[in-house]
Amino acid sequence: MDNFLYFFCALLAIIGGAFSFYFYGVYKNWIRPHQIWIPTFCELNSNQCVSIVDTKYGRLLGLPNALIGIFLFLSYAIILICVALKYIDPIFPLYIGGFTIIIGLYLVYGLYRLRVVCKVCLLVHLLNAIIFTMQVI
Repeated sequence: MDNFLYFFCALLAIIGGAFSFYFYGVYKNWIRPHQIWIPTFCELNSNQCVSIVDTKYGRLLGLPNALIGIFLFLSYAIILICVALKYIDPIFPLYIGGFTIIIGLYLVYGLYRLRVVCKVCLLVHLLNAIIFTMQVI
């Protein structure tokens, strides 16, 4: 993969981290759902999205998925940048991407089971899928 694409994937990971931060901030009541930096179609406009945090699908290892997502996406971005700069072997972020796809499928299944359409959640999983696909191609 071209270095530009690694940097682009890193940018997508930073965007995913920002959405995870937004979701977690709304959940903790640190920030309001309506933020200028969040596209209108992604705003959390109901408690239904945030309420999934308190279900078995909303936590991994006892921590809210959004909190894990903040650190995972930012770490992912750093690793992708390091690959672009030739500090890390490209296979490493590919393994991370595969892991995020597996976990993402479980979490999307959880959204389906809970009958919740959380646009932020789906966008974050879509970003993971795009990053992974770009690495594979």
